[in-house]
Amino acid sequence: MTEKPTHQQLIDLDGLESVHREADDSFRHGAYIYQVFRRVADDTYWSVNYALSTDAETNELREGICDINEVRAVKKTVIVYKSAPDTPQGDGDE
Repeated sequence: MTEKPTHQQLIDLDGLESVHREADDSFRHGAYIYQVFRRVADDTYWSVNYALSTDAETNELREGICDINEVRAVKKTVIVYKSAPDTPQGDGDE
């Protein structure tokens, strides 16, 4: 099993880079943060969830009150629908 980074290594970006971050504003005094880091040395990915207040008084990542879990990147296809350009009416066999 790969050794997980510490919360301090995540804060300092010690050999890590932040690759994804989402904020859920349902926390009364700020946001719940979901963040993913990539460790450059072994190309592993690590997720962390923590609460962060708007005044930064509460920062569960800084305080070490968070779970750090190994995750993997999964590519997925996303279909989007855009307006079609104006086309003549009919079936095109005219």
